[in-house]
Amino acid sequence: MMTTRILFLVVGVGIASLLNAQDNLSWKKHGKLADDLYKEGKYLEAAGHYEQAWKKKSKKKDFIFNAGECYYLAKEYRKAADAYRNVKDDGKDFPLVGLKYARSLKQDGQYDKAKTAFQEFFDKYTGESKNILEDIIKTEIAGCELGMKLPLQIDQNINLRHPGSGINTSASEFAPFAFSDDVLYYSSTMGGKARIYRSQRQGEQWSKGATPENFPVIQNDQHFCNGVASPDGNRFYFTICSGVQNWGDLTSRCEIFVIKRRGNTWSQPERLPDFINVERATATHPNVVHQGGREILYFASNRDGGRGGMDIWYTSRDLSNENSAFSTPTNLGGSLNTLGDEITPFYDSAEGILYFASNGHPSIGGFDIFKSAGDGTRWAPPQNAGMPLNSSADDYFYTKNKSGSGGFLVSNRAFGAQKASTRDEDIFLFGSSGERRLSLQGNIYEEASGRPANPVLVALYEVRSSGEVLVVEKTADDGTYAFDIQSGKSYRVIVEGQGYDSYTFRFATNDPELSVYGQPVYLIAAGAPPAEPRPTVEPRPTVETTPKEGESYIIKDENFSIVTSAPRHDGVYYRIQLAALKKYDENSSVFKIIKELGTLETEYITERDLTRVLLGDYFTQDKAMAALRLAKQHGFSGAYAVQYEDGVRLGRVNF
Repeated sequence: MMTTRILFLVVGVGIASLLNAQDNLSWKKHGKLADDLYKEGKYLEAAGHYEQAWKKKSKKKDFIFNAGECYYLAKEYRKAADAYRNVKDDGKDFPLVGLKYARSLKQDGQYDKAKTAFQEFFDKYTGESKNILEDIIKTEIAGCELGMKLPLQIDQNINLRHPGSGINTSASEFAPFAFSDDVLYYSSTMGGKARIYRSQRQGEQWSKGATPENFPVIQNDQHFCNGVASPDGNRFYFTICSGVQNWGDLTSRCEIFVIKRRGNTWSQPERLPDFINVERATATHPNVVHQGGREILYFASNRDGGRGGMDIWYTSRDLSNENSAFSTPTNLGGSLNTLGDEITPFYDSAEGILYFASNGHPSIGGFDIFKSAGDGTRWAPPQNAGMPLNSSADDYFYTKNKSGSGGFLVSNRAFGAQKASTRDEDIFLFGSSGERRLSLQGNIYEEASGRPANPVLVALYEVRSSGEVLVVEKTADDGTYAFDIQSGKSYRVIVEGQGYDSYTFRFATNDPELSVYGQPVYLIAAGAPPAEPRPTVEPRPTVETTPKEGESYIIKDENFSIVTSAPRHDGVYYRIQLAALKKYDENSSVFKIIKELGTLETEYITERDLTRVLLGDYFTQDKAMAALRLAKQHGFSGAYAVQYEDGVRLGRVNF
């Protein structure tokens, strides 16, 4: 124990000394360090030094602007917004900084603030091409408005899951391709350069990614990635990209190559012709389908002849002749491609729908996933794929598995304990209603300190009429627990740890709209009383009168008489309390906008002459949480969720 304490003391002194040493750096040295780190692609570290330089030399506003640039490149959106905020009105020295500030807010999910920031930037803008900028701002504002609405329209039939550390790492994982329902090819930068890996599913777990067997050795020090096989498995297309030092999916110039199956081996890579891999342009994100006797290759490129930025193109060849050449690429047209970037195409032949990612159509983040029915150059207006496929972060590389019942996508979104930040891309799985997967998740804390408790043993039992059956038992050493569970069953969870009293809770997976179950666990030291009672709901009130539908009625609790005409429902449901006001005007502009999110109800407290204003009703925690987030984004920062049961208010709840 003494050795451990000494080690902690030495480490603590070392860190303190390092921090003090950095604090003693001059603003010039911070600036020089930041410049060097930026050139090395270490954007997050560079941002920190730019920020320190600005704090010591606040007149040098380029330091805080550069910090914002680096934070955005590192995908730390909130920190980027905080940095840009200091210069957001200085468009003369930093053109378009107001636009960058608004986009940072949007990608942090602060849609209400972002919407205002976009409009303020446009109103003050005096530069060139304001007509083009107007279209961009309208699209961005439409995306913000969509971001306020979509959480209430989340598709409960889609279950999004993180496949774990077999596939995902602290580097970036992207370009998933389902070779079969149990074999996944994907790309990762975990070795410092983008490479193609293979993982196999074993039950609910995926094996550690490894180089595919029998792949040719690619004698190239550049990045090779974005792999996809033809439907017959005889060709494998991928990209080789420049930028040896720093990988950037849209900043590295890429060209498309193909290898061909020769029995159990593959041919050496062949570069596709110059009219596909155009000089000084990039060609990337190949997707291959067989249709009408032809092999069609969809890809993304910023070649001349497009709408702007990256566009989606296609080329095809005759399947009857192995040596037939590809046709000249054709742009998919203005219905699908925009002035922004369209990337990562995936054509579902069974549906006749092209899925792709875009930041040029109204999105709730940066890149969103869209879908459009059609083929060739005839495409229906694209539709946003909605939530949970999309988020306020970047979402792309939508692809389906072979059975068509689910698939994969790539996102840099934060995802609970499994993914804490937005700094890197991970691969996610999604299941359709035909492959609905449920999970049990939660955190485990010490009651007294509030710190994560570890290590502890968590056991999951299925409760049957004949008794309980142990399903699985795991050691939780990071303060969290997570299990895959099945619908229509009853479970009991037991949490035990040395020095703690055991903790147990029960639940049933009988809610068709819930995909994630669980609750926080607070462990008490063995033999000790709770450090402080856990929060409890308000005393259960009683209904004083029997109401008729639409009529006012009175609820009586220990302290107040509450008059309301809000509908009463059987079972548990939730409302969002927006405010408690002395004077309530339902026609106020403040409440007109919020009505889009649900029905406004009131509860008048006679003894206090106060009117509670509530939004509802929501019959799952997920929908209530989404409504609460939106209410706060609409300016009701003090809003909170209230639980009701059988028509009476139980009190405030914290999800």
